[in-house]
Amino acid sequence: MLFADLLLLRDRPYRYASSDQASSWLLPLILLSIGSLYGFLVAFFQRSIGGMIHGIELSQISDKILFGGNMIAGIFIILIFHGGVTMMVWLMAKGVGGPGRLSVLYRTTAFLLPAILPALPFLAADNALAGDVALSILPFGVIYVPLAIWASVSLMAGLYHTFRITQQVDVKRSAFAVFLVLFFSFAVLMLCGF
Repeated sequence: MLFADLLLLRDRPYRYASSDQASSWLLPLILLSIGSLYGFLVAFFQRSIGGMIHGIELSQISDKILFGGNMIAGIFIILIFHGGVTMMVWLMAKGVGGPGRLSVLYRTTAFLLPAILPALPFLAADNALAGDVALSILPFGVIYVPLAIWASVSLMAGLYHTFRITQQVDVKRSAFAVFLVLFFSFAVLMLCGF
């Protein structure tokens, strides 16, 4: 039921994550499953297209090595992403006058990660392939942009619920905190040349 509530942009999962210590068993499950799925998709797209990785033909790399290596890398990527998002959300929460509560935010921001599931195939294909090639090669390529937009809207709604529930700030401060997170994220992306 929590997963359906996440996809329907309800606040119940965020309330559960912030108030119930039992939610901490879900944290590793969410991180491992999304990281593994991301790594699996990267390996799948690499295997589908072929080519080379650091001068080695993909056809010479066994499935166990290719998929296992990418799944481990995917887990590390999600762990780093989760840690970075948690720190950024904590900073913005403190900036709008919330108490912070880093441990609560750490648990709650893990519940934001399923919001990126609709964009995961495109993110994986974009990582496995060269830039704009991903949309032209993927089946149903035109559908990935609307899915990425849906993931962005879901992420923003989840951030809003996170700020409202964990920081106990009003609607305007929560919306401003979401704006600050987006503003900071876009600034970092522009610095990186995206």
